[in-house]
Amino acid sequence: MILFTFFVTFLAVLGAICDDFSIESRSTRATSHASSSSRRHRHRKDHERISRSPARSAGRQSTPQTVAETNQTGIGNSTVPVATPNSTVPVASPNSTASSALPISASVNVSGDSTAEPASPTPASVPVSSGTASTSTAVLGLDANSLNHAGIYLGFLPDGGDAGGTRQTMASINSAIGHTSSTYGWYGQAVSGTLFDGSQLLAVLDDVKASKAVFQPAVMPVQGWKGLTSSDNSQAVAIAQVMKKFTDEGIPVWLRFAHEMNYYQTDGTYVGNAADFKAGWAAVAAACKSIAPDVKMWWSPNISTAENYAEYAPDDMSTVDLVGIDFYPKSLQTGKEFLDTMKEFHDKYAVDGRMFAIGETGLGYAGTPADRLSWLSQVTSARSELKNYVSAAWFNYHKEYDYQIVSTQTPSLTSEFKSFLAA
Repeated sequence: MILFTFFVTFLAVLGAICDDFSIESRSTRATSHASSSSRRHRHRKDHERISRSPARSAGRQSTPQTVAETNQTGIGNSTVPVATPNSTVPVASPNSTASSALPISASVNVSGDSTAEPASPTPASVPVSSGTASTSTAVLGLDANSLNHAGIYLGFLPDGGDAGGTRQTMASINSAIGHTSSTYGWYGQAVSGTLFDGSQLLAVLDDVKASKAVFQPAVMPVQGWKGLTSSDNSQAVAIAQVMKKFTDEGIPVWLRFAHEMNYYQTDGTYVGNAADFKAGWAAVAAACKSIAPDVKMWWSPNISTAENYAEYAPDDMSTVDLVGIDFYPKSLQTGKEFLDTMKEFHDKYAVDGRMFAIGETGLGYAGTPADRLSWLSQVTSARSELKNYVSAAWFNYHKEYDYQIVSTQTPSLTSEFKSFLAA
């Protein structure tokens, strides 16, 4: 009897032990599964943060999109619409901490899987890292085999044919001189109250692309600054989206936004004051950084005083990639007009990685072809004194008088220019 009682007790204890083991095993497996699911969820959200972050994806798509923001745990908690041409959603500030993040070069397949890899950080709002012209030209998009003289890359603003001259293309200029021009300047007006469609610039896109030159669009905000403020950046976004159409074609772009602002606000072409310009500059720089990050921002005032330059200098100089002065001398007497005009400005503003370039120049009077080439000689012989000087563009128009140094209508003029290059 005692033996039977012991045996029954043993079976009961054994059953309880087995039940406990089974429950613990199921609990362990359930916990492990939940942990695994959480890891996959966080990984998926981390992955989306890389491949769909607005700082990474903006500039690769021109259509409006909604992006998922994530908090520190990797869980999406909001949606932020990317600004569209008629939106007043402010784009990222040039001082945003996002500017210090390492850009990601990523391709996303149809399943949403990214092949993201770190890329070199060269956002539009950060000047090129080099402090010397010789090592910065590749970053700026200048072709080492293109037209240069005495170490200065040369380009043109071809005659638009709308001010008395004959319409030129860069193809015709390059054919005439037997060289590939380094830069290609053109003008476009951004009329206040009308979203900028870039039609004037896009009309030359094919010629720009075929020329392989750096495109230097001068976008002029006329009749006001609507859409070019911190509270309404719609015009700034529209400008950036036009710039993106060029960079999407592999064309390097140096944007001369509101060039000669310190002059055009005195003759009525631009309205307002320096504060309006600086707000507009900040809006366009931020929009380009977000939408067309390969664009280089180029601050290009007209010749003036040191005090006037300081008044019109952008508030955040980290948004400036290039600086320069537009200058048309009224006379040539000393042979040092160019250097005397540019040296102080260059030394003050072409620092911290910013390069120096002339957006447009020519004679400020109806000089002879020899006078024009004498001025060009000054423009191209200042490299030893202006260490960060990289390029200059000639205003090749026949307007109030003949500015040209290249003309298919005047072969002798072109021949003199070719002789200048060969000297």
